[in-house]
Parts: sequence; C-alpha cells; structure tokens
Amino acid sequence: MSLVLLVVFVVLLILNVPVAFSLAIASLASVIYGGVPLTLVIQRMTNATDSFILLAIPFFILAGNLMARAGMSQALIDFADSLVGFIRGGLAQVNILTSMFFAGITGAAVADTSAVGSVLIPPMLRRGYDRDLTTAVTAASSTIGVIIPPSIPMVIFGVVTGVSVGRLFLAGLIPGILVGAVLMAITYAIATRRRYETRPPPRLRTIAHSLRRSILALLMPGIIVGGIMLGVFTPTEAAVIAVAYALLIGLFVTRTLKPRDLPSIALDTAKTSAVVMMMIAAASLYGWILTRERIPVHAANAIASLTTDPALILLLMVGVYVIAGTFMDLGANIIILVPVLFPITGVLGIDPVHFGVITVMALSIGLVTPPVGACLFVACEISKTPMLEATRMMLPYILGLLALTILLIFVPQLALWIPNALM
Repeated sequence: MSLVLLVVFVVLLILNVPVAFSLAIASLASVIYGGVPLTLVIQRMTNATDSFILLAIPFFILAGNLMARAGMSQALIDFADSLVGFIRGGLAQVNILTSMFFAGITGAAVADTSAVGSVLIPPMLRRGYDRDLTTAVTAASSTIGVIIPPSIPMVIFGVVTGVSVGRLFLAGLIPGILVGAVLMAITYAIATRRRYETRPPPRLRTIAHSLRRSILALLMPGIIVGGIMLGVFTPTEAAVIAVAYALLIGLFVTRTLKPRDLPSIALDTAKTSAVVMMMIAAASLYGWILTRERIPVHAANAIASLTTDPALILLLMVGVYVIAGTFMDLGANIIILVPVLFPITGVLGIDPVHFGVITVMALSIGLVTPPVGACLFVACEISKTPMLEATRMMLPYILGLLALTILLIFVPQLALWIPNALM
C-alpha cells in the first residue's frame, strides 16, 4: 500500500495536480489496492475536519479579509513608514515592518504578500529600487505571517498533534519579531552596498499622527493574543471576536466597509477555507495510511540509529522540512510530515511547543523557494520580475531564515519563555 501511495502521489505532483487532490487520489488508490473498505475513506476524511479548533481557520481568514477590505492597509503602511522609513533602504524596511503588522491580522503568508506587495511594490519600483530586491523583500517578509499569531499553520499543527494552539501562538511572538529584525538587517546591508538614499528621521508629531490613524488595526492582534494569554477565550473564540471587531470597525467606525462588500468577502473566505479544509481531510487519510503501514515507526528507528541527540535530530528534521518545502505547500507538509516525526520528539523529550515553532519556521522557508514558493511566485507576478532573478536575491534572506531556525534549536527559550511564563 505504501508504495502505491507514494508513487501515485509523486506522479500526480509531477502532472501539476493540486496537492489536495493528489493526496486524496493517491490515498484512494492505495486503499483500493490494499482491499481496505471504502467506507473508511469517508470516515477518516470527515473525522479530520470535525474539530472545534479548526473553526479558527475560516474565522481568521474572514477577519483578515474584512480588515484588508476596510482599508487598514494604508494606515499600517504609513505608521511603518514613520518608524523605519528614514533607515537606508527605507521603503524596503517599511515593507518588512508592515508585514509584521499584517501578520497579526491575517495569519497567512500569501495574503500578506498580495496585500502588502500590491501597495508597496509599485512605489518601490518608481523610487528606483531594483526589481530583484523589491520582489525578494516582499516575499521574505511575508513568511512572518505564519509565525506571529494568529498563525493558520500553527492551528493546523495543533490539530494534528493535540498541542495547545494558545501556547503555540505565544511561542511565535519572539521568533516572529526576530525574523523581522534579521530581514531588516539583511536589507540594510544590501541597501548600503547599493547606496540607496536615506531621509531625515521623522518628528514625534508625525509618528503620533500615523499611530493614531492605525491604532484600530494594531489593536486586533493585541486583542487576540491578550485574550488568549489572560484565558478570557480560546483561539477559536478569539477568531470569532476578531471577525466581530473587524465588522464593527469597518462598518461603523471607519465606514470604509459597505454591506454590499460582505457577500464577495464571504465568498473569497469560503474559497480559501475550502482549499485548506480539503487539504486537511485528504492529508489526514494519507497520514492514516502511513501510520497503518508503520512508516512513522520505521522513520523513528532510522533516525534513532543515526543519533539520539535532540539537537541533531531537530537539525535533521529541519533539513527534511526545507527540502519538502520546495515541493509542497506548508499546510500539506505539516499534515503529512508531522505525524511521522512528532512521535520521535516525545521519545527524546523535546518540548512539543518548541518543535511546533521550529516546524513552522523551517517550512516557512518553502514559501520563498522555487518551484512551489507561493509567496515568491505572487511577488514576482506583482513586480513582473523573472523567477530566476528574484531567486538569486532571495538567497541571503533564505540563509537568514535558516540561521534563525537553527538558533532556535539551540536556544529553545526564545520560543518557550513567553508561554511558560504566562500559561
């Protein structure tokens, strides 16, 4: 069964069949070949999506769509510009900081690339920024969207493993901020070498004015994280509150969101949610077959035969994640790989929250590496930059993300300090 499962899946990926359908068809072929009752197919796929915590995914997607449609993008960009726009490579630095703000609203990297890129890429090009750097900065900064809460991949990881999503959200705070800092440092070095212009620092009055205009958007991640930290609501309830907050702000405060906009926003949310849920359902069936064939046990034994050092094990896993990320979507990789690797971490005493953050950070690199590289692809489309040209400029950012992931392996408190202190 496992051979049929793997061969059919690889062939379908080569034929460019969407990952969700590749997983489902490969699983179905394996089940038929193995003589397993077909009723189990429906049962496994239904059970995979019958989870209360999964409700957080469509609600967080809806909240992000509402805030984006309500016109919060420009206010966040103006605030970021007032803070870091005077640094060398100012608009590129604004791009990164804006992505950090958006990460606390959307929880999805590709949505970040589209929203920030469509607003910032054209003015960056007009001001003389090179296309390769403009594209690379936009794509790389979007990876912050899956690390800083609310993170949809962390919700998926929590569903797959049973790890507290609240703790995962809190664990992503410091690593997400560090990712932003590393990307800004790399951008500064490139901008200095290319001698991009600078401008005088802004006045405090300018910063205060832009903060006042963006405060409503900035409050959303504070409400989500603060409510979870204080135990006021669960991550799923936080997602619902985020939707209510976005509706309230868009319809009655800023009044930039109109009732006639709601059907199209709901449809966009439904399409995105359907793709995610289909992938979860199909990958759950795929993972069940892997478990039935004892693939996780064989993988654990193979890795244990190499070393029992937790740090080295995590380094090996990061290598697997980086390679897998070049071929498959982040969410699909979590659902397929984590059930295989997670039992190994339990045997070695690796903290599951620590493992979760490392998993998401390592797989986020795949968002900016071809041939899949969804964020890189979207950024290239917006900037009209050839993929090969953008990929060359991505290398320092990829190395920075990889170095930070490795640092997190050896300094787990970067991820665990906040959740251990507050929960």
